Amino acid sequence: MKKLVRYVLLLLLILVLGGWLLLNLFDANQLKKPVLGWLNENTELDIGIGRLEFNPLTPYKLLAEEVRLGDWFEARQVYVELEGLASLAGETRVAIIDIVDGRLTPGRVRELALPASLADIRIAELNTRNLTISGDGWQLQGADLTLRDWQPRRQGQWQWTADLTLSGQVRQLSHPWLELSRASLEGRVEQGRLVLDEVRARLFDGLLDSRLLLDPARRELQLNGPRFTGNRFRMEYAPRLPEGWTLLLSRASLEDTSLTSPRFTANGIAGQLRYLEWNGRDLPEGQGEWQAAEAVLGWLRLDQHQGQWLGSRERLGLSLNGKAYQGSLAAELGWFPQQGRLDIEQLQLTGNKLEWHPDLAWPIPDLRIHKLNLGQGELLSMDPALPLSLLDGRLFIADLAWAAGQWRPLTEQARLEGGWGELAYDSLISRQAGFKARLDDTRLRLDEFDGEWLEGRLRLAGRLGIYPPYPASLRLDAEDLALRRLSSWLRKERGFSGKLNLNAELDGELHRRASWTGELRLDAEDLFVERLGLDDWLRRRLGEDYAEPRAVDPALAALDLAQSDGFIYRAELAGPVREGRWQLNGSAVQSVRHLLALRGELDLAGGWDLELGAVNDQGCRELAIRLQQSWRAPKLRLHQPAPAEPCRPWYRGPLAYPAAGLPGNLIEAVRNLPQEP
Repeated sequence: MKKLVRYVLLLLLILVLGGWLLLNLFDANQLKKPVLGWLNENTELDIGIGRLEFNPLTPYKLLAEEVRLGDWFEARQVYVELEGLASLAGETRVAIIDIVDGRLTPGRVRELALPASLADIRIAELNTRNLTISGDGWQLQGADLTLRDWQPRRQGQWQWTADLTLSGQVRQLSHPWLELSRASLEGRVEQGRLVLDEVRARLFDGLLDSRLLLDPARRELQLNGPRFTGNRFRMEYAPRLPEGWTLLLSRASLEDTSLTSPRFTANGIAGQLRYLEWNGRDLPEGQGEWQAAEAVLGWLRLDQHQGQWLGSRERLGLSLNGKAYQGSLAAELGWFPQQGRLDIEQLQLTGNKLEWHPDLAWPIPDLRIHKLNLGQGELLSMDPALPLSLLDGRLFIADLAWAAGQWRPLTEQARLEGGWGELAYDSLISRQAGFKARLDDTRLRLDEFDGEWLEGRLRLAGRLGIYPPYPASLRLDAEDLALRRLSSWLRKERGFSGKLNLNAELDGELHRRASWTGELRLDAEDLFVERLGLDDWLRRRLGEDYAEPRAVDPALAALDLAQSDGFIYRAELAGPVREGRWQLNGSAVQSVRHLLALRGELDLAGGWDLELGAVNDQGCRELAIRLQQSWRAPKLRLHQPAPAEPCRPWYRGPLAYPAAGLPGNLIEAVRNLPQEP
């Protein structure tokens, strides 16, 4: 009996050792091909596995390498440890799933049909290491996450957004307009919403610390109490949200942040956003305040400033206060993007130094100015085609609008007032000038302009229609204008100097000079004109024989006139303007030796029909000059009319015969002069 027991025990030992050796030498990869073939034929898993590690002694543990599910998931390693398996009850409890170097494309995921024995799946812990998720322009890389207490399948239905807790780190989350890195997360999924109680990450070279709520059912992304520190936001193009989604921010704070886009740049931003709601299409709704070291929009620039923002989907309201262009700025603005309209509720600029560049352009098609006040301003043009500078500039605008290339009034109080200490355009200088103007629905009224110009005084008043044919009315008084300034600016071949007084009262259509009517008076003193030797030319014509009227080549006459310079003591041209023709009867020019009287008319459109007479000390004409047709191609005739005894004065105006003029009969006196060598 003892011998039998010994043999039985030996046999059992051999069986145990053999079974143990058989199980340890078991190679699960030998069964991989038929098992996977059966799974792919009878399910929709489309699974592929490179290598399996499985030991029947520990049947609830499995390690798979080079795993693939269709075209939407792959991983270098997947480790599964079951907590319990109740096939008859259809319940599977997973203790641990570890995924190493996984890649997931959610947009390609298909609903997986599983047998009834897997109707309920509970996962106590799911860990990922270096997980990558990509799709719809988003890419998440290097995710080391831990998901706990997750039931992705219940009663035969998948519920990927079932409740769970979540923690871990993400190396990088990127999108064409977003880049987030080194993020640490802690939160949960509840009722289909992702709730992160803590998100800390590197965002645009700075830090983000926030709470986050992602609600796919309502298509909302909420950031609660986010803190942005040192961020450098770079927007190559405007950010967008997926269709139907809304971004919500509450109690956001910013510190030392910056924003850069192709048209806008701001640096040193600090402030708060009390709330913000944005649907990705319209303007964001919200309210906030900030301060910044600088902000640049195209050619507009703000230095250190504070601001407040209040926005709705139709209107963006801004309040600004700070420094700009070496001066101060205070503004209340409203922007309506759907209308392309900017409302300047109030804009105060003081002591600003502005520059004009040739490439400056106003980008807003519709502008409404309710109140603009500029004081002690300076302007310097950097455009060679616009040599302009202004000192101590003043400008006040009320209730004016600019749209479709035209100004129009907003109310009956629309007006424009301003002035300057000094305004220089090239060599033309105006000092201590001011103006007042009003605009109504049909015309611009210049109530007053008064200032120094060309070292004299200029006063203007009038009105101008803002629609064709632009009816206009002008009242002008100019005193003691220095013509040498005008000569330097014109840079014509004939320089000139002297003093000019000008008075005009004209009415007509702006661009049709034939419609002008009124009065025009020009009074000049001590005129010097290069290459306009009037005295020498008259002396030579008086010494020639024009007993019979004779046509003269105007080109030769002009060439002869340009042989010497001319000096004119007085010139008085005055008379009514009728249908664009200036009647000059009674006008005269007094040179050093001659008095030249004028009759006829000057066509302001470019022609003339004038009779000029060189008169003697009795006012009798001895040389008759007739100018006709256009200014550019005149017709000239000369005549020495026979003297009458007694002669009838041809000129009875206020200008006296020059003291240095020849007495008596001019023709005889000239012909008796010594001949020039």
